[in-house]
Amino acid sequence: MSSKQKLILTLLGLFITFFISMIIITIVNFRDLGIKSAEKRALLTAEIVKGGLTAHMVNGMMDKRAYFLEQIENIDNISALWVARSPAVIKQFGGGLNNEIARDDIDKKVLKSGKIVKEMLETATKSTMRMTIPFTASAFGTPNCISCHDAKEGEVLGAVSMIIDVSDVRGSSLATVTYIALLAIIIMLLVLFFVNKFLKPYINIFYSIRDVMMAAYDGNYSKRVDGGTLLESKAVADMLNALLEKLQKVFQEIDKKVYIFLQNKNKNTSNDPLVNINNTIDQLSEIYKFKQTIEHDENLEDIYDRLAYVFKTKFNIEDFSFIESDTTSGIKTVVYSANGCHCAIEDGECRADRINAIVDSSIFDNSCPKFNDAPLDYLCIPYSISNEMDLIISIVTKDEEDRLRIRSLLGLIEDYISTAQPTIVSKKLMQILNKVARVDQLTGMYNRKYLDEFTDTAIPQALRTNTSYGILMIDIDFFKMINDTYGHDVGDEAIRIISRVIKDSIRASDIAIRFGGEEFIVLLYNCEKEYIKEVAEKIRTTFAKQRISAGSESFSKTLSVGAVMFPQDSDSIWKCIKFADISLYHAKEHGRNQVVCFDTSLLKDNSLNKDF
Repeated sequence: MSSKQKLILTLLGLFITFFISMIIITIVNFRDLGIKSAEKRALLTAEIVKGGLTAHMVNGMMDKRAYFLEQIENIDNISALWVARSPAVIKQFGGGLNNEIARDDIDKKVLKSGKIVKEMLETATKSTMRMTIPFTASAFGTPNCISCHDAKEGEVLGAVSMIIDVSDVRGSSLATVTYIALLAIIIMLLVLFFVNKFLKPYINIFYSIRDVMMAAYDGNYSKRVDGGTLLESKAVADMLNALLEKLQKVFQEIDKKVYIFLQNKNKNTSNDPLVNINNTIDQLSEIYKFKQTIEHDENLEDIYDRLAYVFKTKFNIEDFSFIESDTTSGIKTVVYSANGCHCAIEDGECRADRINAIVDSSIFDNSCPKFNDAPLDYLCIPYSISNEMDLIISIVTKDEEDRLRIRSLLGLIEDYISTAQPTIVSKKLMQILNKVARVDQLTGMYNRKYLDEFTDTAIPQALRTNTSYGILMIDIDFFKMINDTYGHDVGDEAIRIISRVIKDSIRASDIAIRFGGEEFIVLLYNCEKEYIKEVAEKIRTTFAKQRISAGSESFSKTLSVGAVMFPQDSDSIWKCIKFADISLYHAKEHGRNQVVCFDTSLLKDNSLNKDF
């Protein structure tokens, strides 16, 4: 119900209440006035009857009183009149004319009590009042009643009863009530007319403000307040409209500018720009905190871990993988997997990376042949991180609803990837620089710098955990002759061949290092003494079978190996490396193309027992 309707109903209720109250008061007052008027008339009539009967008695005309009483009964509004003698008077003078005795209980009650009794009789068409008035004896009046009657002072001599018609009073009250009702209705209509006329503009502006505020609540700030014709309401409307205009412009500008910081510009979830701004600021806050965190992470793996945490907790994605793609070499590496990578990326190219577009298995079955688990649905999304690297995100979806949900998150995922992109590039560059600083560019093996760092960190731990390392010192026999005969390019090829043989002969947990020139060191992790000889022989014999190309011809070479056990032969890694070098020298001195395991008998100088 509108306020206008409420106001009109309230005024109408007040008028009706006032009208009913006034009618009730009028009716009650008219009734009381009619009753009091009838009482006065009855008392006056009783006095006339008393005086007339007394006069007839004094003049000896009591036998003529019937005419007198008939005339009195014929007075207007007196429906009936009779006289009742008391028992004492009846005893003294007889029953009188027309049997002047008590006709009913009221007469008897009045004759007995000496008190006036009145009674109202109401019917649908007529209103009457019965009133019975006693006559009492008194010696002090004129004439002296006691001189004629055998009675005492104050004794009831008789009573006069009459029925008075008061219907005219009810009719008059009804007519008055009708006039009052008509007047009240006229006044009520006039009041409602003027209230409506003067309040309508204010009510209209109130409703206009309400409609505008409701539209603004729903995100529509374009509606304006209608001020109407009154100067006051127009002034209020102008102020409100100016404020709304300013708000609309500000929200539109903020709504446009705030999306500069986000990729998913068109993913508004509400028609209200204020709600969108609030949501965007929340996203910016979360992304900014993510950015601050990853900028202080130590390495690239930490960044991928942070990104995976966002995928799991914020996006509620359970099965996904992050895959790095080297755009130069085409090599792809799984850098994070939440539930195992489902793609056989090592076998060939990635479709999403090749076409630089999202691959959605729901669009076409077996979209990407490199995806191993065919029954599963998946999304593969490529992102360009730098000219040298792409990042492919492979997401396995549970069902159609989950796929649509993840698709709706792609813009937000892109925001996080874009935020992480500079840090990923920076960490990747540092990773490359660290690798270049620690990896030999010709062979891809670790270099001497890496060995220095490894001995500082891993060897103390190996001593604490009683972990042994088998150390091999490897050198190509007569390597200088290759360079002198065939040139350094062929010498480099020989170095590459031996490095490949070494890598193929050791485990993933073992470490191969190019120590310098044609010398190599191999650290065999958690190695037994029997195993070190086996690995060394495998490397020696395999290399001897390799053919080294030199233009139109090819040749083969041999190598020598010195072997030592850490910490069995010494708890100093550098001393063990020296022992391996001594063993290698011994192999060279005694025919080459052999493996020599360290023995203390090889030491010629006791100074070697000192720590290095």
